[in-house]
Amino acid sequence: MMGNNLSRRDFLQSSALGASALALGASGTARGYSANEKAAIGFIGVGGRGTHLLTLVVEHCTDARVAAICDLIPEKIERGKKIAERDKPVGYTDFRKMMDDEKLDGIVIATQPNKHAEVVVPVLEAGFHCYAEKPMDTTVGRVDAIVAAARKARKDKGVIYQIGTQRRYHPGYLPGIKAIHDGKIGEVTFIQGHWHWPWAVGGAKVERDAGRLVEQSSHHTDVAAWAMKDQHPLRCVGMAFAQPRHPEGPNVYTETHSSTSWEFPGGIIFSYTHLFYLPRHFKDEKIWVFGTGGGVDLVHGMHYRYQPPNVKEGADPGTRVGIDSGEDWDLGTADGLQDFVANIKTGAKRMPNANVETGRISTLMCLMGRMAAVNEAKNRYEPRLIEWKDIGTTTDIA
Repeated sequence: MMGNNLSRRDFLQSSALGASALALGASGTARGYSANEKAAIGFIGVGGRGTHLLTLVVEHCTDARVAAICDLIPEKIERGKKIAERDKPVGYTDFRKMMDDEKLDGIVIATQPNKHAEVVVPVLEAGFHCYAEKPMDTTVGRVDAIVAAARKARKDKGVIYQIGTQRRYHPGYLPGIKAIHDGKIGEVTFIQGHWHWPWAVGGAKVERDAGRLVEQSSHHTDVAAWAMKDQHPLRCVGMAFAQPRHPEGPNVYTETHSSTSWEFPGGIIFSYTHLFYLPRHFKDEKIWVFGTGGGVDLVHGMHYRYQPPNVKEGADPGTRVGIDSGEDWDLGTADGLQDFVANIKTGAKRMPNANVETGRISTLMCLMGRMAAVNEAKNRYEPRLIEWKDIGTTTDIA
């Protein structure tokens, strides 16, 4: 835990401005870049999400070269090598050997969520810039381990840790959040959101990703905290339900329906539902931020002003503040990867938009929500009030 004489704002400013002007190569070796030199990137984990990230780097990151690909399954390595055949990457089944053998500038990690800390921590300790998928990990202890390693790597070696909450790079959310922070809706009073899917996920194991709320909804908890200027909530309540009734209970199989409310400082509530097994008609994503003077629909990039009930004019048609995402929930991912590479090449002087501090809050919010809905000691769904202090994190900044 950091000392009480260092504020959160001071930490973020010192991390962003105090980094070395040189990018770090293998094992923390400082080096510069010529104008046409590409950053050498390694990949750890090339399953579904990892393959997608690899494809985006190949197609969109012109300043990157895929130098190495690591996975425990040889067939996945070969698939990844074929995607990046332009760069002739070397394949590995041991990521530590990859780090020892290759002169890498950055590493992209997309292992299963409960293995993130197992890989991210040694990558950061070795001095490599790191882009890792969300959530940070699936337990508070492992999240704290990544946070500690990322803060130390940033302070000691100028290393970037970037997390894959891509809405921080989204061309609709960026101007939408700016409008909120600039006071366009007045003071924030309430945040409402949902993510509803027709998918059937009853066989998903909690051991792998801590449940659907943790694995997926970290995108939306991140946006809510972002709207609240990266404050963490004070408390939350939650309810959950599993449509397939597994006798092993919620400690083994994921929930399929959840309703969670987090309270931020000032009494601001983020009310959120996350549902599966729905008719396709109800497939939808929503993040609305309301204020004393109006509201912003972040998914569709619209601002609406508040109109008192006695006003006779028609409903405000709204003004556009960002692009309409439609159903493209992946918007911003390519932009985030491009920024990861650009940040490396320009000296890693700045904190990424999606960084250790933002990723910490979004992941811990989800773990908090699961704790509020599931009594693990009794292995049953049981609504409870959970305070932030109850989650037991050791990495709060005073």
